[in-house]
Amino acid sequence: MVCVMDAIRIEYERIKETLSDINDKLQGYPKGYLRKRLIKDREYYYLQYREGEHVKSIYISPDRVESLKKEISERDELKKQAKELESNKKNYEKLLNIHSSYRPIRDVDYEDYTLFMSSVAHDYKKLDMNLFIEKYDVSKYRGIKKRYLAAYFDYIYGIETVNTRKTNDLVLDPYTYLMYFKYGDKGALEEELKKAIPAFLNKGLLITSVQEAVDGAQSK
Repeated sequence: MVCVMDAIRIEYERIKETLSDINDKLQGYPKGYLRKRLIKDREYYYLQYREGEHVKSIYISPDRVESLKKEISERDELKKQAKELESNKKNYEKLLNIHSSYRPIRDVDYEDYTLFMSSVAHDYKKLDMNLFIEKYDVSKYRGIKKRYLAAYFDYIYGIETVNTRKTNDLVLDPYTYLMYFKYGDKGALEEELKKAIPAFLNKGLLITSVQEAVDGAQSK
């Protein structure tokens, strides 16, 4: 028996595949639109489209006009389908807690931030829970550390919150940050995204390697 979330995930993957197929098909269609001009009582058709800052205009012979109209009509219909699928895809992403819009936080002291994450993980392992809560009182912190701790406690207590943020600040560990912003390795970023903890995403954060730290602390 397929559970609800599995059914949602299957439909999400189907939508993604269909959307990808449509986008591939769109590559084979002409861009722009047909414009008719009347010159000395004769009709002339031109395909017009924007390329950079310029609008290009290409003359279309009479025997090509009808077929081009059909192609443009098919293209517009496919674009309409793609728009609807994209909207559905976003709805399913919300259900699956997948966040597709991220922005990087650039003004972060990653050395200090990494030490802070490490300290939290180690103290969670060795301190009594009451002492841990007292030491890492969220109200004592500000900025990224405060949001990190709030998400950390949500994760520890299994609190699920609804994400209402349209975009999520992207905080990576130093290695991933280097790979993505210095080398532009999107593959490395996507791999790290898969490891993200929903509780952190719900706070608008994405922090890698935290799950390993928490899981390791709980197992010892």
